[in-house]
Amino acid sequence: MLLPLLAVTLLQGNPPALTLDSAIHRALRVRGRVGEAAAGVAEARANRRVAGQIPNPSLSFERTADVPHQHLLFDQSLSWLATRGADRAAKDAALRRARSDSTQLMAGVVQEVRIAFFGAVGAQQALRLVGEQVSLADSLALFAQRRFEAGDISRFEWEQAAQEARRSHQLLSKAREEGGAAQASLAHAVGWSSPGLPEATGLLDQGLDGAGEVEQPTDSIPFVVSAISDSAALALEFHSARRGRFPVPSIVAGAEWGDPDLPNQTLSVIGFAVPLPLWNSGGAEVTAARARAERGAALAREARIEATRAVAESRIRLAETAFRARFARDSLVPAARQLRERALAAYRAGETPILAVLDAFRSEREVVQAEVDDLLAFQAALAAWRALFGRME
Repeated sequence: MLLPLLAVTLLQGNPPALTLDSAIHRALRVRGRVGEAAAGVAEARANRRVAGQIPNPSLSFERTADVPHQHLLFDQSLSWLATRGADRAAKDAALRRARSDSTQLMAGVVQEVRIAFFGAVGAQQALRLVGEQVSLADSLALFAQRRFEAGDISRFEWEQAAQEARRSHQLLSKAREEGGAAQASLAHAVGWSSPGLPEATGLLDQGLDGAGEVEQPTDSIPFVVSAISDSAALALEFHSARRGRFPVPSIVAGAEWGDPDLPNQTLSVIGFAVPLPLWNSGGAEVTAARARAERGAALAREARIEATRAVAESRIRLAETAFRARFARDSLVPAARQLRERALAAYRAGETPILAVLDAFRSEREVVQAEVDDLLAFQAALAAWRALFGRME
């Protein structure tokens, strides 16, 4: 029954293979979210340049009936002198926020790729197990048929073996479906646009026996950096609003000509204009800026508290999922495989009934699937840990 499936696979050809590193590099090269992150940084950098620009002067020309008839005036505001430093510093903080957001976005892409990649690897591992059990179940059913024909076992026992073989083919179809869905998820995560679906090439327990993850200060976590940068920007905007209340004058300079009493003479004009806080003095703007700065500081404190919780939770999840994955890989799975091999050998020798073999088959499937689930949980916890600190390796 497996020959038609093998023929279809050969006709389709080998799917393109992706390692974890190549999957991550491809996603960082083609995913739209990475472009979004880069655009956000570019915008923040441009806004910083805008904050440092000196406002353009105004040039006006007038012709009047009174003498002198023609007036050319140059008006340069100097109000930016009071706020330029604070405004540029605020945009510096906004640029740090944009860079932190960019790091967080890209780390999120890498996290998505890692989860999708190991999901595909886990689906392949489950498919291999079911494929092995299909071959064993078919062989067991054929052996049980021969024993029935020889009169060694009852028809009921033979039919139990045949039913297990049919059930294993159902499980194989489900495993193929889940494997295809996992490949499609991987294709989405890496931004795949070529024909066919990529195949993940790697080990599901990658990193399980590593030296451990290095914890970083909570203030280096991207969302904390973003909150601190926001708080700094709002505090500087409050400082700028307070300094903006100072009545900084504008310089006015120019020339007048066209006086019949002074033919061919041009008169110079120089002076200044001072804003009058007649209708309001900017107090409302300062109060609003103060409130925004206080809110930013409060959000920064909450971000630090949240970071402490996130690090503690992520650390325990990483440690416990690693423990379960190692225990399943090193103890539970070898024991289940050994029990299945012994039960099958005992049945072939006529020492045990078919129920013991069927129970061993099902136990092995459950244990191996639990191993895959535990390894996937470990990989998800590891991806979350690295994304939390903005790591992209």
